[in-house]
This record gives sequence, structure tokens and C-alpha cells, in this order.
Amino acid sequence: MFLKLFKSGHPALLFFIPVFAGLLWLKYFILPQPVEMAFEPNPMPFYLLISTLLGNQLILGKIITLALLIFTSLWLSRMNTKYILLSHRTYLPAIIYLFIVSSYLPLQQLNPVVFACVFLVFAIDIMFDTYKKEGLALEFFMASFLIAIASLFYARSAFLMLIVWTGLSLFRTVRWREWTFTILGFITPYVILFAWYYLSGQDLAHNWEMIRYNFVHDRATGFLNNYYLAFYAYLLLVILLASRKMLSKYQKLKIYIRKFYQLNFWIFAFVLIPFLVIYSRAIEMIYFLAIPVSYVLSYYFFNMRFRLAAEIIFGLLLAGYGVLLVFN
Repeated sequence: MFLKLFKSGHPALLFFIPVFAGLLWLKYFILPQPVEMAFEPNPMPFYLLISTLLGNQLILGKIITLALLIFTSLWLSRMNTKYILLSHRTYLPAIIYLFIVSSYLPLQQLNPVVFACVFLVFAIDIMFDTYKKEGLALEFFMASFLIAIASLFYARSAFLMLIVWTGLSLFRTVRWREWTFTILGFITPYVILFAWYYLSGQDLAHNWEMIRYNFVHDRATGFLNNYYLAFYAYLLLVILLASRKMLSKYQKLKIYIRKFYQLNFWIFAFVLIPFLVIYSRAIEMIYFLAIPVSYVLSYYFFNMRFRLAAEIIFGLLLAGYGVLLVFN
């Protein structure tokens, strides 16, 4: 029943999605956070500016964060409509994205990754728009520029430059100028930032050290109890089933859709590997992982032969979230 509703492309869902997101976040709009998350003791410059402006306005910070998540989720659905990725007009990617990013309850507060995600989805959209475009694609300069902006909110977003280079390899023939554009696009915001530091008389070495510190140290204080472990284990199982389904249908997809899902896979890999190997406690990186997962799961639920099985699998995800709300 729920899945059938969420798979719809009815305009009324535009009003339902904010309500759905609000329900997911309702508990910790009312109660204090269960775990105090340490988002960058030495925050990146742009996030420092936002958090300083908001001060102790915790509720306002949550409202802004939730609004940005809703915006990002709707942009994912917009991309589906624009590029016909699922062959259906649907808001299911938005629903799944909101569901996954809301699953770790201590993250339901102002955090730097939510800002970074906005710039990431813009970059993905810009890159995909270059497919079969003639001439030099200056869009890759802009995509790299957006990734750099994201990294000035959340430093580890810099790893996402690998996604830009992967997109360039998938969507374009080799042109050395376009590769150069990506490097120039990434360094430009940093050049502007440090020029401002210099002109305002700030200590360049100290500011650089603060930025470097964000890449090196894994400082998150969040934890995964048994309820979270069970929920994410089940989510991983569904992702594996969805991936298997997609691989079985992959050769029948149009070429440009295959390229999109290849990029999707690399987004997942380029985020998951640093998370597992370097930043094992940085659970906030789930915001990045949720972007490719939202499309893969949407494809899975649309292509399941047995509707009852799809409803049960999706219903168990919703029930799992309910358990998290009750016991955390």
C-alpha cells in the first residue's frame, strides 16, 4: 500500500513529501538529540560561517537542514523526470533518499554534509547534461567548482572529485582541455578563499592547517547500537538484491541510462571505500551514499515482478525505522 502510493508521480506528492520528512524528524524536533555529534571541532570555513550565524538556534538549524534535504530529494526526482532514468515519472527516489538520510537519528540536526549534498547533486546533473554535447564542455569546470564549494562545507567532499573525473571519462571523448578545466574549477574557490584570508590579514598557515586537519582526523562521536546494525544490515541486503536485479536488466537499458548507473556505482564506491578504510565512524557520509542508493532501490521496486513481495520488503524498511524511533 505504502509503496504503491510512493511510486506514484501524482503532483499531490509534492505536498506529501515535506509532511513525510517532517514525520521522520518529528521526535527530535521535540526531544534532545540522543547522541551529541561532533561536527568538525575545527569546521570548514563555509560551515563555520553558517553555524556562527545560527548560534544556538537549534530548531532553526534543524528546519534549514530538513528543508535542504527535501530540496535535494526533489532534485533527484527531477533528474529522473529530465533524463527518464526509471521510465516512470515518480517521486520514489525522493522518498527513499529522505528515508535513508533520516535513518541515523543523531544526524537530524544542522550538519555540514547536507550543504555538500546540494552541490553534489547539482554537479551530477551538470555532468550528465554533457552527454553527446558537441565541442568543449565547460560544464565540467562548473561541476568541479561545485565539488570544491561542497568541500568548503564538508572537507571529505573533496573525494568526490573522483566522480567528476569518472563522469568525464564516461560522457566525453578525451580532450585534455576539459581535464584541465576540472582542476581549475576545483582550485578556484580555494584560491579566492586564501586571497581573502591574505587581504584580511589572517594567518594563512593556521587556516591551511585547520583545513588539512579535517581530512586527517576521524573525530565523529556517533555510535551504531544493535538496532542500527540490524537496520543497516537489512538495508544492505535490499541494496544487494536491487543491484542483482539491475545487473540482470543492464544490457536492455539505453546506453545513456547505463552510463548514468555506471556513474551511480562509482559514486557509491568512492564514498564507501573512504568510509570503510579511513573514516570508519563518519556516519554522516550516509548522506552521499543515499544518492545512488535511492535510484537503485527505485529501479528495483519498479521492476519487481511480485507486487506483494515489493510491498513486504518496503514495509519492513518502514517498520525498521519505527523500531529505531522507539529504541533510540
